[in-house]
Amino acid sequence: MSVLLDTAVFMFAAGREHPLREPSRVVLRAASEGSLDAVISAEVVQEILHRFAGGQRHADGLRLAEAALHLFGPVLSIDHRVMRHTTELAGRHTSSRARDLVHVATCLTYDLEAIVSPDEDFDRIGEVRRIAVETMGG
Repeated sequence: MSVLLDTAVFMFAAGREHPLREPSRVVLRAASEGSLDAVISAEVVQEILHRFAGGQRHADGLRLAEAALHLFGPVLSIDHRVMRHTTELAGRHTSSRARDLVHVATCLTYDLEAIVSPDEDFDRIGEVRRIAVETMGG
């Protein structure tokens, strides 16, 4: 099964103590060891950099983005096909966040089976199966 990792997995894994910190680390370990066939997209890296941009933890964000690129390179492109899917989804899911729709569109475009995320908003979109981080161990 090939899955997309949501940005939140990286954020919780690298962040301060939280109930999803260890399950997120389990997911990243499984991916790095090859027991989980996981990918990321350019949007995930952009979200990491955006979250840390200009703040006191800017260097932390750079390190996290570099680690994600190292572990999951090459990342999936956010190309014309993905953005076409995104705009189609936006027409059907008017209350969903654009970033979530880009992730869903990425899954649809690249035939990924699921997205690993703690974000229940993906359940409401319903176009791609969500695997909750907390169900994956920790």
